[in-house]
Order: sequence, then structure tokens, then C-alpha cells
Amino acid sequence: MTLEAEKDKIFLPMNNQVMPILAIDVGAGTQDLLLYDEETPLEGSCKMILPSPTIIVANRINQASAFCRDIFLIGPTMGGGACTSAVRSHLAAGLRVYATTSAAATINDNLEMVSEMGVIIQEEPPESTEVIHTCDIDIPALRNAFQLFDMTLPNDMAVAVQDHGYSPYKSNRMVRFEHFARTIRAGGYLEAFAYREPPQAMTRMLAVSSYLEAHGLTSLLMDTGPAAIFGASKDPRYEEPALIINFGNSHTIASILCDGCITALFEHHTSQLNPKRLRYFVDKFCLGKLENHEVFDDGGHGAHIECQPEGIMSTLVTGPRRDLFLTSGAIKGAVAAAPGGDMMITGCMGLLEAWLKKDGLWR
Repeated sequence: MTLEAEKDKIFLPMNNQVMPILAIDVGAGTQDLLLYDEETPLEGSCKMILPSPTIIVANRINQASAFCRDIFLIGPTMGGGACTSAVRSHLAAGLRVYATTSAAATINDNLEMVSEMGVIIQEEPPESTEVIHTCDIDIPALRNAFQLFDMTLPNDMAVAVQDHGYSPYKSNRMVRFEHFARTIRAGGYLEAFAYREPPQAMTRMLAVSSYLEAHGLTSLLMDTGPAAIFGASKDPRYEEPALIINFGNSHTIASILCDGCITALFEHHTSQLNPKRLRYFVDKFCLGKLENHEVFDDGGHGAHIECQPEGIMSTLVTGPRRDLFLTSGAIKGAVAAAPGGDMMITGCMGLLEAWLKKDGLWR
């Protein structure tokens, strides 16, 4: 497909009633924003690359640690990562951490384990504590940022977060991948990975959905992995069957797309992969021989192969850590996907297509 044809596919919906949509891809290092307006070409659309919310919260915790202040975490469940590491460091310094039930679930779904770490779970802040708000989305901050440039924050928001699922008594790696496998078995099409009402087990998506609803906003939720995969398929060099790999700061997720659907997928942790290990997994994956236990036992999430095409016609990679593997030659014939000429909005492009397809506006 030519670049011009691809542009037409993305930005010519079936009617002219699409309201502006803000797509936000919340990662471990950054949150990437794309404002879609059907009257504005993609190259001229408003885009922002900001620190991830977990980085922002971690910085606030670290600042409190530097001033030897106890902290109180309050707000919805959000992504852990950096902020959970900051909590551990705060406790290790002999300082107190208080948290509401929902904020404590950011650290672990098993609240008994959170308490055993030393976190005191209660719903009201003690006196003389630094109150730190948790949330994967900060609507007041975004609204203020838009107002600085005489812009209005849209009422429609498509958000991607990495959701491990509610897993207090079993490995969250297993729970997360079981969810992916079920969706692939159900067809693996984009709309199946996108939710107006997230499943009850997807607590991080539910938290974002409830938060946006409380602010009077309409939302669509996805996981960051599928959002990036489908977004990468908007690159004009995409040809099916395709191997698409997203090298995130935290997770690496690889998939095979055929007839617009994910037919196979495996997921590992980026930090645990090197070029040789990646090559091994990719080779077996493309042959349809990679077993779920191989990835899981190696510290990853798993593998699921519903069906396997005879050959791969194109290989695209995306994500902030892609250069580590591209320069090594580990992925032969790979090209760096950049839909609309911008790798950082790959996940946002997947979110946008999901929104339009859900509303029957994609063609």
C-alpha cells in the first residue's frame, strides 16, 4: 500500500461526524499523546511525549524521601514499575508509607503482601504526611496544558495501559497471557482487544475507565502491546503475513498478523532478552514451534500460536528499545515501523483505529 493510500485509509472516516479524539499510550518510560481531528493532517496533529505517570509519581516519592517525609498514597490503581521501586526505597530508608486500598493495589494485588512490605493501608492520611496522588491519567494537568495553547481537551479519550490483570494468588505473568490467548482464540481482531467496558479482571483499565467517567469523559481502553502492534501495521511497508515486534522499556511483545488479525503472539521482558536469545525465540515462533512454557520458564509471559502462515512477507519493529536489537542484526530484514513518520505514536495509531472501528467509522 502506498503512503498516500495509507493516509486516506486512516483519515477518511465514513462520515464527517468524528469528534476530536485524544489517544494516550501510557508506557513505563513515557506517555505518548496524539490529538486526532479529521480536518487536520496527521503531520500537523498535536503530539506530546511526556514522562510516564509512574515516573512522575516515583519522582515525587523520591523527593519526599530526600526531605525525610512520610508519604500517603491516594488515588486509583495505576502502573507500578518505577513508583513501586520508589516505595521500596522509601521504606528501606526507614520512612513510613501509608496508602489507600486502591493505591496500595498499584504495588501488588495481594494486599497482605503489601502490608508485609511495611505499607500501612488506611483510607485517611495521617497528619504531617506528604500526600501523593496515584493515577495513570491526570486530567487537570492535561487540561491545563491544553489551555496554555488555547486548546480544549477532547471529551473522547482512547487510552492504552499495560494491564497484568487481577492476580493476588498466582503469577501475573500467567494471568496477563491467558487473557491474550483467549482474545486470539476468539479471532484476534483489533476490536476484541479494545474495550468500552473493560473486563473485571483488568483492574488497571477499570481504574482508568472509572477515573475518566468521573470527569465526564468517554473512553476506550486497550493494552499497550496490541495497541502498538496494530499501530505498527499502519506503516506503508506492512505486508501480510507480517511479523511485528514492539520493544518496550518493560516488555517485548511479538505477533504475527494475517488478514488484519493477530494469529500468534509471544511476550517477554525486554531486560531479560539479548540478541541471541531473541533470535532463538523469533525463529521458533515463525516456524510455529515456540511453546508457551519455553517463554514462561525463561521469565517471560508466554506464547500462543493459533495458526501459522507459510511465510512472513514483512517484518516491522517498533518501541523505544528497538535500536538495541535492530543494530545487532538479530531480526533479519526488519524495518523500523513509523506510522505517519513517527515511531512514538505507534500505540496511539492503534488506539485511534480501534476507536473508529468500534464506532463503525473506519474504512
